[in-house]
Amino acid sequence: MATKESKQAYSPGLAGVIAGETQICWVDPNAGLMYRGYDIHEVAEKASFEEVAYLLLNGELPDVEQLNKFTSEIARARMLPKQVLDALRLMPKETHRWTCCAQACRCWGRSIRN
Repeated sequence: MATKESKQAYSPGLAGVIAGETQICWVDPNAGLMYRGYDIHEVAEKASFEEVAYLLLNGELPDVEQLNKFTSEIARARMLPKQVLDALRLMPKETHRWTCCAQACRCWGRSIRN
């Protein structure tokens, strides 16, 4: 006995298709892009990069103490190791910036393993 396959209804483009699910952001058909419940345009006008990063990672905007702590933490995390800085300083000035970036990543990777 043959089985009947149900055929999905035609949907032009991506109408009605869920491409992914996240708790971080969503598109409100009436309001636009929302990050953690905040309108992205309002956040972009009123919040700093650090405040938005904190919001995305923690689900809420930071108070002054949380922001100061977070800002210090990410500042420490973006410090380049001395070996990486030394390698960059040794490169000729005319070295292409992407070559410098690639070499810095290689040096950084080696410094993390050691």
